[in-house]
Amino acid sequence: MSSPRGTGSFHPNDVAQARVFAELMRGEIADLEDLMGIAQDRWTGRRDAGWGSPRTPEPVLRLREKIKEVQRLLDSLSARFDLD
Repeated sequence: MSSPRGTGSFHPNDVAQARVFAELMRGEIADLEDLMGIAQDRWTGRRDAGWGSPRTPEPVLRLREKIKEVQRLLDSLSARFDLD
C-alpha cells in the first residue's frame, strides 16, 4: 500500500511503475530537446541569412515550455518516490 507523502514506504509495484514513467519522461525530454535544437538551428540560419526575425519563434518558445513542464513532472515524481 502507498503511504502518505514523505514517509518513503511505497508498494514495490508503485515504485517500479514510477521508474518506468520517469524513464519515459526522460526520453520525452531528450526528444523535445532534439526538436528544439533543430528549430533553433533553422531560426539561427534564417536570422544569419538576413531574413529571420530577431525574436525567438513561437515554436521554440512552446518547446521550451513543454520541456519545463515535463521536467517539473519528472522532478515531482522523483521526489515523491525518491528516484535517482
